[in-house]
Amino acid sequence: MSAFALRKRLLGQQITTTSPNVNAADETILVPKVPSSLDTSGTSKTRSPKKTRKTPNVQSLSSVDNEPSIDVKDTLSGNSSPFKDDTIILSSPNVPSRSPSPSIADDEILVRSAKALSVHLSNFKPSKSNYQKRKDGRILLKLLDGERLVILGSYGIRVKSGEITLNGAILRISDRVHWVNAPHCHALPVIRCSNDASLELLPHPTASGLRSLGKLAPQFRKLWNESSISSNKNSVSPYTTFLILYTSADGPKKTILQDLVSPPEWNREIAKLVDIASSKPSSFMITGPKSSGKSTFGKLLANRLITDQSSSSKRRVHRGVAVLDLDPGQPEYCVAGQVALVFLTEPVFSPSFCRPLPCPELQIIRSHALASISPASDPELYLEAAMDLMTHYRNVLGRYPLIINTPGWIQGTGLDLLTSLITSSRPTEVLYMSESGPAEVVEALQESCRTTTFSTLPSQASQLASRTAAHLRSMQTMSYFHAESQSSSVDGHWVRWNNKPLITVPPWQVSYKGPERGIFGIMCYDYQTPMDLLADSVNGTIVAVVGIENAQAFRHREEHDMLSNDTTSDTMDIDRVEDGPQKSMSSSFLALARDVIITTPEGIPFIDTTNGITLNPKFSHSLGLALVRGIDVKNGVLQLLTPLGPEKIEEITSRGGEIVLVSGKFDTPSWAYTEELYYRAHEEADDGEDADETTNTNDDAGDISEAENVDLAGSTDTTLVPWVEVLHGNQKRGIGSKVWRVRRDLGRVGNATK
Repeated sequence: MSAFALRKRLLGQQITTTSPNVNAADETILVPKVPSSLDTSGTSKTRSPKKTRKTPNVQSLSSVDNEPSIDVKDTLSGNSSPFKDDTIILSSPNVPSRSPSPSIADDEILVRSAKALSVHLSNFKPSKSNYQKRKDGRILLKLLDGERLVILGSYGIRVKSGEITLNGAILRISDRVHWVNAPHCHALPVIRCSNDASLELLPHPTASGLRSLGKLAPQFRKLWNESSISSNKNSVSPYTTFLILYTSADGPKKTILQDLVSPPEWNREIAKLVDIASSKPSSFMITGPKSSGKSTFGKLLANRLITDQSSSSKRRVHRGVAVLDLDPGQPEYCVAGQVALVFLTEPVFSPSFCRPLPCPELQIIRSHALASISPASDPELYLEAAMDLMTHYRNVLGRYPLIINTPGWIQGTGLDLLTSLITSSRPTEVLYMSESGPAEVVEALQESCRTTTFSTLPSQASQLASRTAAHLRSMQTMSYFHAESQSSSVDGHWVRWNNKPLITVPPWQVSYKGPERGIFGIMCYDYQTPMDLLADSVNGTIVAVVGIENAQAFRHREEHDMLSNDTTSDTMDIDRVEDGPQKSMSSSFLALARDVIITTPEGIPFIDTTNGITLNPKFSHSLGLALVRGIDVKNGVLQLLTPLGPEKIEEITSRGGEIVLVSGKFDTPSWAYTEELYYRAHEEADDGEDADETTNTNDDAGDISEAENVDLAGSTDTTLVPWVEVLHGNQKRGIGSKVWRVRRDLGRVGNATK
């Protein structure tokens, strides 16, 4: 499509508007003002040439001026990093999606077209009668039937009267505050008023904790309403945690703004599924290609099921929804590399990295570690784990509706896994989130749905996402390790974040030697590491903490089963090792340890899995993840970082179980290696800006700020930092430095050798 044709199409679909601007008093502000690019003194920021030379390559949390225009020259600067200011503003559903590998000309056309248009996001028009802002930051709104509101940032919403919909949930008059996190790396939730309603918007009390992770990693920077944040970068003002977007020009400069839109076909299907679930226990499996909207549709459906109410006595009123999250690469309710059965009692209004730990409203009933972000590593284990979770659903949550979210692997072995899941779980409905095939996939799924209703829905891929799937995984994992559970809810929140580098967190000291050791052993899924390299291979990596309920979890040989069932011959062993203060290993595990555990040169117990043996999901389950901070060989201690509480471990050991650490193909936690460097660089940048405050009174939002340009090599010493390599200038890594990946060609036709 030519630039002229695309521009004509965009102009035909969008209406150029500007935000309303009404003067207000100090106590009650009627309409928010659009921030100016100049400060009150009218002086512009200037930069010191010396300081600019010292700071070239690390981003840092800083405020961004909220301007209604876009600098095309800065946007097309050629920097390919997704964390620089090289993004654009687009309307959500009406702008055609960009191809996976766009040309520079396509980008330039979209940038210029977006600059020429100011797209409607909210049709709510503030006035003295429907908009009031209080001194404590609360905003009171009165919405009419048909009005919609899009908000960027973190906020709470309370319905004072009437009824609204948000992310598929129907919210009615209540004293409860629903907390929303809406970064622009995801589609922004839309508040829709189906009946005249009065709302109260509240500042988010824990917004600063999550946003402060931007000091540690560039992935977390410039995701919110930073344009309205005060100049103090050490804290987020409680009055500026959210920003109402009337048009796309109200958002931060050069950012992607996409509102969440549910197509009419989705709305009709959700209404049908809610009606089915209201009459009988039902399960709905969502399938489809990658980035087709499976998770989005699943959240909309779950929110509607949770908040569905009816005056009819014949309808089933659900106080919760079960979700079977079977996508280990992009999970919604657990960390990557796992599959989980989750029970929701409240609607979800936040991305996964904003809710890293379970809480009373989001309970993880049972989960299993695959130690990989793809089922391709072990399809048999994946099916076994899924079926065990399905069994637990039927036994524990069978009276609640079930939503099954599947990965986007739909061809070859992935298609075989989907058909096996359909055959084994027998869902009420199977939904395929694409109307464009592939035809062979649709035919195979229809064939497996002989007793199940099968239907297709249009896909809804996100447009020009500012974060890739790998980035979102790392953000979710980083948020998980920095999260701290709270014993009681604080303003409706059960989690807070530690914004200091992980090296400042005291690790768990877990002994791996002797009869009183804290772990039974370490297993490796997929690739089997030689014993002399095990310590090096697991040090600095993520491992799954798995609770072993029974010795039968180790799929050992038949003679091992006989040993585990014979407890009389091991009585003396128990007496010998129970002299310590802690509970000792049970007889069945002692007998098993002699046959399956090999000791490495460092004394680490290594569970032999040469034949690809994995833990049986029927007798084990995942407790969470841990990061191996270091290995103290002299004292025989593993140093582990994990948000898990000791009660989780005690729950397993008190029943005679054991703890096993599972290593595999988790993403490398490279974000953890550079946290301290980014943190120190951020602090140095802040100190420099404070020193030059008289000259740098304002910043041009089109340029990259000094805090985002700090060079790790220039401002910090990286020589003593493990697993970190700094390249200077045009320096490149040597040949063979990249990861070697094994080609598997699973399930592909024509690859078999004759």
